[in-house]
Amino acid sequence: MNKKGFSLIEMLTVVIIVGILSSVAIPQYRKIMEKGRFTKAQAMAKSLYDSCERLVAEFGVESWVDLPASKKQIDDLDVVGADVLPLGFNIASNGVVGKGFVYTISGNCTVNIRKLEGNYKADFVFTGSEFLCTDRDPESCNVYGLD
Repeated sequence: MNKKGFSLIEMLTVVIIVGILSSVAIPQYRKIMEKGRFTKAQAMAKSLYDSCERLVAEFGVESWVDLPASKKQIDDLDVVGADVLPLGFNIASNGVVGKGFVYTISGNCTVNIRKLEGNYKADFVFTGSEFLCTDRDPESCNVYGLD
């Protein structure tokens, strides 16, 4: 008798091995994707910070807070002009929203970043020289590499 094909035990073994491999690989893949999204968020925060600094220097004031009320709008920043704003980002009432993050500016052009969606939620602050994670979820700070 000539048997062709796989036995049930062989098929179950393959399914179990694939299940074990995917249970390790999928969470790692999600973390890598989150780090990629955060890298884009860092670039946007740096652009907003630089643009705020230029606006503050243009008006000769000390900080974002000291700007005239008519110029303290997020859409006055040159980085968020309609022709400059990256694809997938838009101007909200007091900040820029895009790719699951909301960016707002305060104080000395400090950029506050809030992660809105996904498995990891956290708040970040960019001070012009470093990113800081405020621990809404300590696990998120570890995922983003900000302990």
